[in-house]
Amino acid sequence: MNFVSAIFRTALKLVLIAAAAVFALSLIVVALLSVVWVLLKALLTGRKPAFVTTFQRFNQARQQFKRGGFGAAGPSAAGGFGYGAPAADVVDVQAHEVRNDQALSYGQDADKR
Repeated sequence: MNFVSAIFRTALKLVLIAAAAVFALSLIVVALLSVVWVLLKALLTGRKPAFVTTFQRFNQARQQFKRGGFGAAGPSAAGGFGYGAPAADVVDVQAHEVRNDQALSYGQDADKR
């Protein structure tokens, strides 16, 4: 009885090791095929893959942050990603109230309709 259980345990261990090896190899094959597919698509379309452009933007943002961008005062803050506008471009407008209750669905009698 002890000999049979030892053989059964050994066979079960071998089956589990083989299943784990097949699973690991299949993951590696899928990963390699995915990389090849992304590279071929990039070569055929002429566009960089999304993960490359994402990391490039992250590095640009990191460099901008190191230089004092993202809301910091100074000349380096105005040129960050094209969001900085000179003070001369600010336009002030006169505020006025809109009084056309029929055109607005949220007027005084909107709940009565």
